[in-house]
Amino acid sequence: MPGRGLEKETNDMAVYLLIETKNPLDGGTYAFELGKQLKAERHDVTVFLLQDAVFVARQSFKAGAGLRKEARSQGLRVLADEVALRERGLVGDRVAKDVDVSTMDELVDLLMEHSDKAIWH
Repeated sequence: MPGRGLEKETNDMAVYLLIETKNPLDGGTYAFELGKQLKAERHDVTVFLLQDAVFVARQSFKAGAGLRKEARSQGLRVLADEVALRERGLVGDRVAKDVDVSTMDELVDLLMEHSDKAIWH
């Protein structure tokens, strides 16, 4: 993108993609904790949930609800892989409304074209 490099030099803001793969009950809160810190430094942050991390998106999962609430209040974007959701029976109204269902195509686009830094956990 023309001009994007100049913009980053001026305000030092980076675009982070944080990919979480673990269930929050098994240490899968790292992306959310780091995301809050990065957001406090005025960076743009997207958390992409893969594998067991998609349990965060389960409407009735208390640990996930807390993470989603914090993410929303901090302005973090939360995406969840549609295949991982479906494999775990999380479809339709079982998926929380504050999580956007996404695809591997979108993840690749985010990695290759729409983020400055990616961290996989």
